[in-house]
Amino acid sequence: MILADGTHTLTSDLLTIHRFPHVFSTRIGPGGGSFDLARPDQSLLGTSNETLLANLARFSRLLGLDVSEIATARQVHGTAIVEGSKSESIDADILVSASPDRAIAVRTADCVPILIACPKTRIVAAVHAGWRGLVADAPGAAVSHLESLGADREDLLAAIGPAIGPTRFEIGFEVADEFERSGMGSCVRSGTPRPHADLFDAAMHRLIEANIPDVSIDGVSCCTSEDPRFFSHRGESGRTGRHLSGIVGGISRIAEDQKVE
Repeated sequence: MILADGTHTLTSDLLTIHRFPHVFSTRIGPGGGSFDLARPDQSLLGTSNETLLANLARFSRLLGLDVSEIATARQVHGTAIVEGSKSESIDADILVSASPDRAIAVRTADCVPILIACPKTRIVAAVHAGWRGLVADAPGAAVSHLESLGADREDLLAAIGPAIGPTRFEIGFEVADEFERSGMGSCVRSGTPRPHADLFDAAMHRLIEANIPDVSIDGVSCCTSEDPRFFSHRGESGRTGRHLSGIVGGISRIAEDQKVE
């Protein structure tokens, strides 16, 4: 989706149909400028704090909220869960919320962002999952937590955002062994000189394993390292920006700023 000011974003048809405000950002902002959404204390591109805060404010408006109403966490490649009202200084890779006044979001630049929503309870989750999080089953942990809050697994919707693809994501043999031990050996591809991993396939595997119907999962399998619309930690040797993937639970509404020309 290209917004009126030229900002490029991605959305899920499933989440849109069920009226969950959400957005997956790209690196392309207004007028084609960089849309870096890193935390001000973690920017690696030399972007000024003023620009980062302006980008974050613009992102929040896409969700119909103020910048102070976006909750994130300090991501550590695990399965810890935090409520969306908590401080972003808490270590967690899964955020949950049912508040219409709070967006929850995760930052990525090759890892997989996953947005999960329950149309009946209006509870949502945002999941950050790199290969470690997928091996540890962060998506399954999110689904189990939503179930504990009253959601039915078979009613859940899930949208998978852009991540590094199998062509570019070379892994060590020890990582391939971790995939095999966790039941995701099918997500490892042969390669020279080392194997490669398909994180999109692994995310699908974990969501289906958690009993979300495959017809209730959508997303994009484009590679953040190959597609110039995205930041890539591996493709840019760590000196890159960050995307935000966010969602709002609670009542149904669509942000005005999501309209396109």
